[in-house]
Amino acid sequence: MRRSLLASLVSLLATSCLLFAPRSWAVEAAPPEPPAAPAVPAAAEARPNQKIAGAEPNKWLAIHEQAAGDEVRFKRQEHGGGCFDSKRNRIVLFGSNTHGKDWTNSPLIFDVAAMKWSRLYPNDEQATYKADARGLAVAGANGDHPWATHTFGTVIYDSGRDEMVVCCYPGHMVPGRFSNALAGVWGTVKVHPTWTFSFAENKWVPLACKPVHFFPNAAAWDSDRKVVVGYGGSGLWELGGEPREWKKIPGSPLCGWHNNAVYDSKNKAVLVFGSNENSNDMIVLRPEAKEHKKMPTPGTRPPKDQHCPMAFDPVAGRTVVVIDSGTKENAKAETWLYDLAADSWQQIPEATLPFGCGMNYNMYYDPTDKACLLVTEAPAKFGRTVTVFALKIDLTKLAGK
Repeated sequence: MRRSLLASLVSLLATSCLLFAPRSWAVEAAPPEPPAAPAVPAAAEARPNQKIAGAEPNKWLAIHEQAAGDEVRFKRQEHGGGCFDSKRNRIVLFGSNTHGKDWTNSPLIFDVAAMKWSRLYPNDEQATYKADARGLAVAGANGDHPWATHTFGTVIYDSGRDEMVVCCYPGHMVPGRFSNALAGVWGTVKVHPTWTFSFAENKWVPLACKPVHFFPNAAAWDSDRKVVVGYGGSGLWELGGEPREWKKIPGSPLCGWHNNAVYDSKNKAVLVFGSNENSNDMIVLRPEAKEHKKMPTPGTRPPKDQHCPMAFDPVAGRTVVVIDSGTKENAKAETWLYDLAADSWQQIPEATLPFGCGMNYNMYYDPTDKACLLVTEAPAKFGRTVTVFALKIDLTKLAGK
């Protein structure tokens, strides 16, 4: 008993000495744990744009125009496409006019909240273009970038994998077509792959599957079935599964090239509009329902056109299409809404831009700000400069128009 009490007193005394010891006594104590790793900065998450929040509905609002002092300046590539990184609220442009005159092969990113453009890496020199050991067309000092290429409407954001998918290849760089700049390496290439770009890792990865390209057509992301639907070129295809591969689906395109496509998540359908011979037909594709047709659309239609900006607004439940009209010298861009369930069009008169957009695959829906974003060239004092416009749609204020 006495021994037990004595041991307890000794233990208590030792503990007290440690608690009240001078700092020099703590040399043998365990070091404090390192601070936790910093959280992902707010800039990496989707943040709203304050200008768009106060925008007047049904009118395009210019939220950013390139200026001489901007860190990143560029000419918009008319043959290029893009997608919307909804996780970070960013427009991502990718594509080039090529023809041996332009070598843009870096994604250009517009942070909607910060209203600022950035370039992920300097465009690779033509001298780095080659076929790697696998026969893949690659560029860059490390051979890990795609070639500059037309992309049209074939650039898709896969939200599940958080990556961009590019479903096209540099068809206009075939030697003798527009240029012989790559004549020395073109014949060494065995495969122009389907490229993906991981936004989490800022890294390009070519898919291992046999590629299918949609030059010069379009593709859409079916957010319900989690597949890329390609339309045009060699037919109708889907990219999905694990590992991913392209699978042909029944049917042939019902229009020419220079079309664009979106996925109508309200009505579970891929919609295709535009054609190189100019068209105002809307095509609906529902692969699972085996439905593929031109809609009859008996009422009002927009002007016939091709290579049009196009996006689906899930809040309004409408497909938004910007369509040029008028002459080349007096062009304007009209904004139209298509309702698939009613097979009807409605124009937004207040959203007509006083200039044409020309070939443009650069309109996207921004779910954070609930607005369509259009990258185009607004008239400037000296020529035309890249401008980002925003449009918030309010159907209640269009009633009766």
